[in-house]
Amino acid sequence: MEFVLEVRPPEGAMYYVALPQSGILTVGREAPADIVIRDRFLSRSHFQLQCAEMLHILTDPGSSNGTYVNGMKLRQSVLRPRDAIYAGRTVFRFAPVIDGKVALDTLPESPGELLPWKRNLITVLETACNFAVLDGAISPAVRDLLNQAGVFYQSLYEGEQSADVAAFGPFLAEVQKGSPLIPFLIKVGWGKSWGVFLNTQMGFIDTRKHLRRFLMADTGQGQKVIFRFYDPRVMRVFIPTCSAEQRREFFGQIEHFYVESDPDTTMARYSLGTEELYQLTT
Repeated sequence: MEFVLEVRPPEGAMYYVALPQSGILTVGREAPADIVIRDRFLSRSHFQLQCAEMLHILTDPGSSNGTYVNGMKLRQSVLRPRDAIYAGRTVFRFAPVIDGKVALDTLPESPGELLPWKRNLITVLETACNFAVLDGAISPAVRDLLNQAGVFYQSLYEGEQSADVAAFGPFLAEVQKGSPLIPFLIKVGWGKSWGVFLNTQMGFIDTRKHLRRFLMADTGQGQKVIFRFYDPRVMRVFIPTCSAEQRREFFGQIEHFYVESDPDTTMARYSLGTEELYQLTT
């Protein structure tokens, strides 16, 4: 079977690289890498692909910024069809070629017909937000959607020991105006507790570092439990009951959280000092 690597560089059009039946390919920002990509966040030799007929192993020999497979930072991984790889600011996807066609799904430009209130919601979120925190435990479609949209995302879990459960944990994803991600999230996931949106002046690394502080909570009886703050149902209960000190700690430099409410045609917006409920229908 033939396999390819889909390459989406930070500049320029997407393209495919055919993988050999055997041998090792190196990906990096300059020669002697076999696949050279203009991406200043890539190391000179960022990661390697050891190719066999039906086995492809990715190895990061020690790049500066790490290599992420489906949002998880890994030093080595056996690739599976449709895995997404993030290195520097470049997105790769690994795929078989079946009947002469690359077996990859890509989001179309539009999710199709939307109700007027959902179109209004998309406009608000695209204008106001730069990150989403999405819950992989809700549906495998969450990670599939992230991979198909080609956006940069990472699991909030850390360490290779968490790789097996990362698919069922929270992901931090960049959202940008013009990306198909938000329209499809609203079309498919709004009202199903897929996650929350936020805006902050912090960059991706600092935002992820801040949110990771709240993955576990103390019950007050010396026990630690998973805190699913990224579940809209949890956030709608948690934030209104916070003390001023707890609220300052939770928000940090996050300006607003945007959260689906009940019914679906309402949205809550939380900031450090305010709680607002918007009716999305007119």
